[in-house]
Amino acid sequence: MPPPPATDVPELRLTRDRPVTIVSDLHLGDGSASDAFMGKDALLMEVLDEVARENGLLVINGDAIDLLQAHDMTPVLKAHGPLLRAIADLATRARVIYITGNHDHDLRVYRDFLRWEVVERLWIDGVAIQHGHQFDPFIGPDVKGQALMTRAHHGVERAFGVWLRIPLHEFYSLPNRLTFWLGYRFWQATALRNHVLRRVGLRKMADRSQQYMDYWVRGEAGDPMSLTAPAFAYGRAMGAEAVVCGHAHMPGNVVRGGVRYVNTGSWTFTQTQVTRLVDGMLTVRDQVTGRVYGDELYGPVLAGELEDLHFERWWRNEYLGWLRFRKGELKRRRGATS
Repeated sequence: MPPPPATDVPELRLTRDRPVTIVSDLHLGDGSASDAFMGKDALLMEVLDEVARENGLLVINGDAIDLLQAHDMTPVLKAHGPLLRAIADLATRARVIYITGNHDHDLRVYRDFLRWEVVERLWIDGVAIQHGHQFDPFIGPDVKGQALMTRAHHGVERAFGVWLRIPLHEFYSLPNRLTFWLGYRFWQATALRNHVLRRVGLRKMADRSQQYMDYWVRGEAGDPMSLTAPAFAYGRAMGAEAVVCGHAHMPGNVVRGGVRYVNTGSWTFTQTQVTRLVDGMLTVRDQVTGRVYGDELYGPVLAGELEDLHFERWWRNEYLGWLRFRKGELKRRRGATS
């Protein structure tokens, strides 16, 4: 695995002297059926044009090019060449800052071509902007190891032509439902193994394994990557007005304890979220529908409903038998009656 990318500076501090547009998690791939960006190049170029017209600042908050899916820059250039050239051109007319994400270990392959300023964290007055994987309790401490797992995951999706993703009700296919069922069987085996590990004094290993399963199901239930609490904690510790992250792909604009947490969403699948910082105001909206996001997707997190959520409890609440899951069946019925 290559070393992490060099950055121009680890942290950059700017003042609010122009409109700021933030996008993250584009995950531009090779243009095949397993490219989660799904060909929205023209839509994103509309955003670039708007930045150019107002002489603004474009911040790409990590994970723009998914070399874990595409394996090499050549197919990405072939699939998304005009879009990448438009970003490079924008950097000559306005300003483009790239914040490194957990998919960016190969960033040095293309950073000079795209003329990006590369940083690990950006402060615009009291607003802290970073990709967010630093707050992820599993990916953050082991970016390289998790990259290998992600590459394997992409390989399975490509080989079988399926999406194996969360939340399940948004990817309610038979292969994904079967994967969740197999995940439960794996959890049962893991729980037995953990019992043995604790009996022989290897409690730390057993606890870590259990924590990973709970982390996974917490993401399924409404707190992807478990970012919300650590983002708020970071904001309070640093005296930040707001903390802006990507990584979790769940757009939101949430205030708690005087700190604002903004998640910039993504551009994968049907998502097209754009975050704006203009005149001190942070907004998150969908480029296609115009929907403005507040804290509506973060209700279970804010209500504390996920604090004691464990895999077994989630399974008992959700699994209906015969590879049927509560939220997926409810969504299917709503679709049938709409």
